[in-house]
Amino acid sequence: MDKKTEQKKVFLDIVQQLRQLIKIEKIQADEKLPSERVLSERLGVGRSSVREALRSLELLGLIETRHGEGKFLASTQMHQLVEILSMFILEDEKSKKGCRINATNS
Repeated sequence: MDKKTEQKKVFLDIVQQLRQLIKIEKIQADEKLPSERVLSERLGVGRSSVREALRSLELLGLIETRHGEGKFLASTQMHQLVEILSMFILEDEKSKKGCRINATNS
């Protein structure tokens, strides 16, 4: 496995672990997440990897940063928006694959 693939796997593992942590600790919308340092120690990964994962979750609208306060789980309305968007993206990918398969079978 090349270095880029390995980094992607680590990144996805961290995102999955963060998701599990939120679920296990029953962190609710607008509640503060543990700091990068704490997450890094608990997950056994580098702080920069945790920061990258948190940044991607923030871009998706799943968490928000409040300057001087920390990172917080975003409201459930944002989660629903992301779920709806991801359903459309998945459907679009399935339809694209279907079109490619149909085009090659013609």
